[in-house]
Amino acid sequence: MIKYNYIAIEGNIGAGKSTLAKFLHRYFGGGLLLEEFEENESLKDFYENPEFALNAELQFVLDRSRQLFRFHQKANQFIIADYIPLKSLIFARNNLPKKEFGLYEPIAMRMLKDYPQPDLILFLDRDLDELQENIKKRGREYEQTVSNDYLQGIQDGYENYLFDMVNVPILKIQAKEIDLKRQDVLASAFQRIFQTEYATAVRKVDLKVIMNSIVE
Repeated sequence: MIKYNYIAIEGNIGAGKSTLAKFLHRYFGGGLLLEEFEENESLKDFYENPEFALNAELQFVLDRSRQLFRFHQKANQFIIADYIPLKSLIFARNNLPKKEFGLYEPIAMRMLKDYPQPDLILFLDRDLDELQENIKKRGREYEQTVSNDYLQGIQDGYENYLFDMVNVPILKIQAKEIDLKRQDVLASAFQRIFQTEYATAVRKVDLKVIMNSIVE
């Protein structure tokens, strides 16, 4: 029996969050909550000019609030998501000057904190080279200039702030261990993970070991 009602996947740009969320949804069902960002024209402007950071971050808060409102109008007994509502604070802290973040933070908290929050987070770890490879592979034109320094800043933001923002178990998984060529075994491994009750803490989970312990 799965111990969690709302499982969210987090990680850096290009970590593979959406791919894993869609995979888990195919096997476990429930409601699927995927991040929407293609309509955020300010995001594309920001990648060209950092002065558009506040525009982009405010647009994200508005868009996520609207999406979450619509999503939670439906009765979802079980949810798989590829982001947590408060992730906006991670990116905004990295992207905005301190004074602008001070103005932005209470707005974001007011608009996002009262929505249901996950009761388990899977955090996908990837090296910067792997992130860049995935970013290039998926081919979003506006992302192609993302630097390693920027990705490292986002990674540091997750490490420094995510684990203080949420009061739920967080499982750190090496994303390169997610072997989609062994889908049934991978699904069984995650089923085993979801059937385990974890204390509220950050812990590493060796997905490869779990998968290898399952007989195909």
